[in-house]
Amino acid sequence: MKIDYKRINKKDLENLLLDKDMNIAAADALFNFCFYSADNPINKDRYLEEVKNYLELNLSDDEDRYFYESRIVPAIKPIKVMDYEDNYYRKNIKPVPYKTKGYELTYLTIKQYQALPYDDIVIDANFVEVSRIGYFEEEFKYLAVLKDDVVWMSTDPNEINTMRKDINDSHGRVLAFGLGLGYFPIMCAIKDDVKEVVIVEKDQTIIDIFNKHILPLFEFKEKIKVVHDDAFKYVEKGLHKEFDYLFIDIWHNPEDGLPLYLRFKKMLKNYKGEVRYWLEKSILAMYRRCLLTIFEEDMIGYTKKNYLKSRNEYDQIVNDFYFKTENMSFSSMEDIKEILQDKGLLKLIQ
Repeated sequence: MKIDYKRINKKDLENLLLDKDMNIAAADALFNFCFYSADNPINKDRYLEEVKNYLELNLSDDEDRYFYESRIVPAIKPIKVMDYEDNYYRKNIKPVPYKTKGYELTYLTIKQYQALPYDDIVIDANFVEVSRIGYFEEEFKYLAVLKDDVVWMSTDPNEINTMRKDINDSHGRVLAFGLGLGYFPIMCAIKDDVKEVVIVEKDQTIIDIFNKHILPLFEFKEKIKVVHDDAFKYVEKGLHKEFDYLFIDIWHNPEDGLPLYLRFKKMLKNYKGEVRYWLEKSILAMYRRCLLTIFEEDMIGYTKKNYLKSRNEYDQIVNDFYFKTENMSFSSMEDIKEILQDKGLLKLIQ
């Protein structure tokens, strides 16, 4: 990487890196606030004030005020239970609670005014990330599977909202990697332009729960088939090529999703159909942060020898970035921002 610091204002680059750090801090802080709000009463008339106090922000401080106004205020909003009541899955798929082999099919409750992520992040032209955190003014019940008492999969508002577009765009023969509670395949299968949905799932217990307790409640069950297999092995065998539309959801969040996403991107680069990845915007945000780390380390004098070893998957991603950008030149902030766009990131991935 060759950065022309004579033509690039270091302060502008430092501000971009500061925004990266604030993005991470805001995401972590709001995530923690969601847990806090589940156990502590929140005053709906002072919601933002409650968040500000929890984060211990001093709005007379310029940096705190910028953090609050750019990432906290736009993040928080009330959401309505009624917006989810007409959802086909919620109205029709109501299995009886069930336990087996450390798994529990059950119903969970989001408390009144409890904060929760309800959709994917929003990113502006300057790469400021805004989480979308909502709260209901009444209780909200939803279906979930627990594994060893930890939520493993669910049909909460975040699941519904982050899959909406991918479901709407599905067509023809659909192949889904990751079964979960069957929300995606069932919502696809009710569409007239979807001929069938095949799901690849490696956890036989999850398949059994779905086939015995969820699928029988679905009126178009003949359009759905579950295959017991590993997602990557299925692709290696070339079986995905028979389908028109692929949806990949084998991760729990963007953090653990990034390495899997990159692996799928490499394996599917010659696939001619349409591919969608759950939480792709947030996953690309993780990838962007890794690239920004390279710019940050260049400013403090890192050299090639710093990228020859890795301690974990994220180290490896950063190291790969170094070698992918080793011969690239950046002579303006526009050059840097161009590679940070989703198109620039996707080009690096390929």
